[in-house]
Amino acid sequence: MKPGIRVVRPTVPAALIAVLIVLLAYIGVGLSTPASAAPSLLSQGKPVTASSTENAGTPASATVDGDPATRWSSAFSDPQWIQVDLGGPATVSQVVFTWETAYATAFQIQVSDDAATWTTVYSTTTGTGGTQTLNVSGTGRYIRMYGTARATQWGYSLWEFQVYGSIGSSPGTTPISAFKPVRASSVEGANAPAAAVDGRTSTRWSSLATDNEWLEVDLGGPATITGATLVWENAYATGYRVEVSDNGTAWTDIYTTTTGKGGTENLGISGKGRYVRFQGTARATGYGYSLWEFQIFGTVDTSGNTPPLLSPPTKAPTATGQFALSAPADHAMVTDTRRPALSWTAVSGAAHYEVWINVSRTDYDFTASGRLLDLFTKVAEPTGTGYTPSWDIGDRWTYKWFVVAVSGSGARTTSDIRTFSVYLPAVEAADDGVGIVGGARDLNKNGTIEPYEDWRRPVETRVADLLGRMTPEEKAYQMFYNAQTYPRSGWHFGPAQPGDLDKVLRSAAGTRLGIPPVSAGDTISGYETTYPLQSALAAAKDYPLDYKLGDMQRREQLEVGTRGVLGPLAEVGTKVLYPRIQEGNGENADVAAAQVRALLAGLQGGPELNPASVLATVKHWPGEGAGGEAGIVYDGVTIKYHMIPWRAAIDAGAVNIMPGYAGSSFLDPGGPGAGNSKPILDYLRNNLGYTGLITTDWLPSSAWISAANAGSDVMGGADPGASGFSMPDFLASVPISRINDAVTRILRLKFELGIFDRPYGDPVNGPYRFHQPSYVALADQAARESLTLLKNNGVLPLKLKAGDNIVVAGPRATDGAACCVWTSYFHQGYGSLDILDAIKARAAKDGVNVYSGSGPSPKLAIVAVGEPSYTHATAWVKEEPYLPPDQLSIIQGFHDQGIPVVVVMDLPRPTVISDWNGIADAIVMTYRGGEEVGPATASLLFGDHTPHGTLPWQLPRGVDQVLKPGGTDVPADAVEDWSLPYDLGATAAERSDIRAHIDAGQSPPTTYGNPLYPYGFGLQSW
Repeated sequence: MKPGIRVVRPTVPAALIAVLIVLLAYIGVGLSTPASAAPSLLSQGKPVTASSTENAGTPASATVDGDPATRWSSAFSDPQWIQVDLGGPATVSQVVFTWETAYATAFQIQVSDDAATWTTVYSTTTGTGGTQTLNVSGTGRYIRMYGTARATQWGYSLWEFQVYGSIGSSPGTTPISAFKPVRASSVEGANAPAAAVDGRTSTRWSSLATDNEWLEVDLGGPATITGATLVWENAYATGYRVEVSDNGTAWTDIYTTTTGKGGTENLGISGKGRYVRFQGTARATGYGYSLWEFQIFGTVDTSGNTPPLLSPPTKAPTATGQFALSAPADHAMVTDTRRPALSWTAVSGAAHYEVWINVSRTDYDFTASGRLLDLFTKVAEPTGTGYTPSWDIGDRWTYKWFVVAVSGSGARTTSDIRTFSVYLPAVEAADDGVGIVGGARDLNKNGTIEPYEDWRRPVETRVADLLGRMTPEEKAYQMFYNAQTYPRSGWHFGPAQPGDLDKVLRSAAGTRLGIPPVSAGDTISGYETTYPLQSALAAAKDYPLDYKLGDMQRREQLEVGTRGVLGPLAEVGTKVLYPRIQEGNGENADVAAAQVRALLAGLQGGPELNPASVLATVKHWPGEGAGGEAGIVYDGVTIKYHMIPWRAAIDAGAVNIMPGYAGSSFLDPGGPGAGNSKPILDYLRNNLGYTGLITTDWLPSSAWISAANAGSDVMGGADPGASGFSMPDFLASVPISRINDAVTRILRLKFELGIFDRPYGDPVNGPYRFHQPSYVALADQAARESLTLLKNNGVLPLKLKAGDNIVVAGPRATDGAACCVWTSYFHQGYGSLDILDAIKARAAKDGVNVYSGSGPSPKLAIVAVGEPSYTHATAWVKEEPYLPPDQLSIIQGFHDQGIPVVVVMDLPRPTVISDWNGIADAIVMTYRGGEEVGPATASLLFGDHTPHGTLPWQLPRGVDQVLKPGGTDVPADAVEDWSLPYDLGATAAERSDIRAHIDAGQSPPTTYGNPLYPYGFGLQSW
């Protein structure tokens, strides 16, 4: 059942009810409905203005006169608006449009305090006309319908524009309850508890039909509450309490009523506590309680979860070991407190001490080399020889710490460096057949806790114990995917719908040893909120933002228990014709390194894998950007350049790496693809010092045995039931020592992820925490920063006045999917706008008319061109990296009419644009800019922000800088050097100098060659 839809359960036969409905309709008697106290109608008889009227007989005031026979109709153009002055600050909860046949397919509902600055509270591009009842949430004195697309040739025509809510402001602006963990006494249908705190008035929580029902929110820390807003569906409470608690068990009333009115209730309440609860005592209807929103306002004290950051992330002093630490013992595992007492021996003459711990940070310098795990933060300056942290230390496996003694004169001496871990999982009973014994999950269901089940034991102890209990077949299954069919398999290929994934995870609990799988998919640029591809991020070079994007993806995945992702890429794109160059980091290896560090740290939630991490799979080893999936061509010099981001990934804590399909003529001449090549995998382990997991790309079943024997630990996507494959053959052909080696790594990562102890997400509530406004803002920021302005003859920013017309044309204008690849999608259901709709929405603010394809007397044309979404193979012929004739003709057509042309191009790979560069008045490159690329592009065109991005690659002047005449994508026909950066049109001397810089460990010059636009080009102002 969809959120917001009530299912009425009949108590008499359905056929009889159907007959009664017909009879009652015939005699004009309505069926009774649950009693409700609807919010007040605010718009009736209020002042109304509109952008236009068709004639004097269709005035704007007709929409608020309560007469269903009178209507407003507008002029026959887009956009148009109609606006109601509600007479004072109002909280709006519902809008009802009664359309005449000339309705809007695309429109927004906007609110404003001053009729000048508007906030959108509802947006659609799929309006259906008729009577539309829309649940919204917003505050303001003014409200308007802003139409951007008509369903007919006529204008917009409304019989009635009804606005419901209450006069008076809500208790606050941003609820402290938004998207917080929530639970309830019961749930009716699919109306989950989290729907009441998701800020969306189209989703609701509803309880079962009894009086004693409750909804509880964990605010995340001690809170000072200053107000609450309850937005009721028809089934409201006449009697209820609002309660607070410090611990979720002992509750104190801060509000009580027996005369609840429903609608929108703004409560001026106050109280303190971490938990807040609605407790119903009396229902107004025969149904349960049903809340669109339960909003709590105030402040939350997060200091108990936040370490003091008294220094930047800093490396330890060179000289250590000058005095001893006492406790915790070195390598201690702390399982009884989140605030372990630290102590050390006294140092004579010390005036005070400094305590340094490698706490997880969000503000690392991602451009700096070295392991993130070796960066420390000063957290305290005690005068004594002990310190107890002032915050709850999160679960992590390698906390490192030292103390500096500071004398009165400032002399400094440093202790030795010790490590400890903290692990206190919140183990909860789940309906999966696994009991809780002694606070741990009894995974083998024998009534006792074995060492591998005991979370208080070190990871290596648990690994060794479990490995010793497994049969050879159970071990081998851990190296394979398809857990949805084979519950003993170690891996699941996602993404899956939350409920389906939960079933897969729970099926593993029924196996003999209860080993959980990890679900991982190709959501390489966001799980449910899609951000730009790495090549677009390379145009922005905002590494702190990259961290936030990875962290956002981690949070969304944890909501539903998806604990892996098949990304990011550590590739440097130095070959123009490599289709997957769009997924890499551009051609600058230092930029690639910084991006990979930042994304990895965000996905992990720190400098190492931990129980709050998503397991990142860095790919495609050993760097397919230097040749592509058919083969890597670097040599003993250029390999150094392509290894830079791989070393950075390892420094950032990468513990899963995917070899690609390509072999390497340097590392294994004449050998197979990387996943089956022992020399290529040995180079990773022996030359880069990598000790983590190796997961192959999706290989045929005939290659799995050789991949395992070469050193691959997990067979990517491998189905144990594949035709022609048998597990006995695998066990007979792969030595048990090799299997033990692989499975040890697999189990270690699973224990480090904490999934033996907390294997599940929340498939019921988790999806309501996807796509939060703060997440959308990050995706929008990333898109804005990546947009690259290559050319501007003065047409940007758009200088238009109300009533001006513009045209938006080109195949990418309505192709939202071009924003993204693989399974990071364009989410129209969440309100993502393609370029056309985004420009319409932005133009509407200025009263500018937008036409699709063509229109009357346009001031300019915005032509959206480029390559549609693709994955392994380009959409266009690979050897023809230029606009096809049909797209070029659109640009040429507007130019020939004397209409200024702004070309907006998605740029998934370096493309030849010389044939139209001269006739475009402005050029904006959007890359694969994520689901917010439409609004980001529109806001750039209208001058809401200045351009920021720069090209992540050189752009060739012509195909002759890439291929010989008539050539194909083979080394013999290449003109560029596939393994060198910045060499399009370069001379032999320039290429030699690039190689010399690489060989010396220096960044090569970016200015060589003769491209149409050089690497790093982008106009930075208007």
